[in-house]
Amino acid sequence: MDESIVSSEIVIGIDLGATNLKGAAVGRDARVIARHTQPLDRTEPGAVIADMVSLVGRLLDAASVERSSLVGVGVGSPGPLSFSTGRIINPTNLPGWKDVPLRDRLHETLQVPIVLDNDGNVAAFGEYWAGAGVDGKDLVMLTLGTGVGAGVVLDGRILHGHFDNAAELGHMIVAVDGLPCPCGQCGCLEQYASAGAVARRVEAAIRGGEPCALSQRVNEGKRIDAEDVAGCARSGDALCLRVWDEACLHLAVACISIQHAFNPARIVLGGGMASAGAFLIDRVLDHVNRQRWKLHDDLPAITVAELGYDAGMIGAAGLVWQQAD
Repeated sequence: MDESIVSSEIVIGIDLGATNLKGAAVGRDARVIARHTQPLDRTEPGAVIADMVSLVGRLLDAASVERSSLVGVGVGSPGPLSFSTGRIINPTNLPGWKDVPLRDRLHETLQVPIVLDNDGNVAAFGEYWAGAGVDGKDLVMLTLGTGVGAGVVLDGRILHGHFDNAAELGHMIVAVDGLPCPCGQCGCLEQYASAGAVARRVEAAIRGGEPCALSQRVNEGKRIDAEDVAGCARSGDALCLRVWDEACLHLAVACISIQHAFNPARIVLGGGMASAGAFLIDRVLDHVNRQRWKLHDDLPAITVAELGYDAGMIGAAGLVWQQAD
């Protein structure tokens, strides 16, 4: 390990997920010096907070730095949460986490600055700071996973909004009176263009009798994912190609709305669907170019995320470095 790295100050970035707790020791230059992932075996808030504290210690040891070198800890968490008060409000995939003052409880134990933000926000900041958006100050990210997470970075700062709940772009309505969403709305983007939605729509069509290269797997009760759908769509499977193209159309509509609302330099697509690379981006751009306005050429670059599953950890750490500076 480079001695110049281990002797420098360190920030710990933590990604609190529904099934895993991930952490990384990150330098001021965004370099990941050490990382660790562990299953979220205990979900009660007090137990998870204790695991976070232990994770910090483990990462400091792995990075070969003293506790005095710890500048702070950043945490990305499912929302809704309050950035301004540092409280997790009531996330659907963290049962029992209702109005938990995570920032203050970590600070009481670790005695260093703690930054808590939405997982979509920290992933976006990670891409802005060290990934696909390093060449600009304005970026919007859509994470196409189970749902659609999002984050907006304007002039180098995360947009939080008056109610600390800005950038819930997965709940933009892209189909009036469309598919119901667990959030209570109908027609949300994530019901059409998330990795989870793409797989669900193919599975439903197969069960309804439509032929598909994935029929045998679905009928045997095996799960499929967006990568399976993309692979079959590339091979010309009619059902998969139709569902994939519809998802890209809805993403294009969302990107045009993002263009008009925020006018960023770049829109970054991450998550499971983004693994399709050009097969996703090219189709989204085809739809964007047919749908967008012709009054002015201000279309953001639309690209694939670069940091993968590290984006949340790096972004959470980056927010601490930004606060320290």
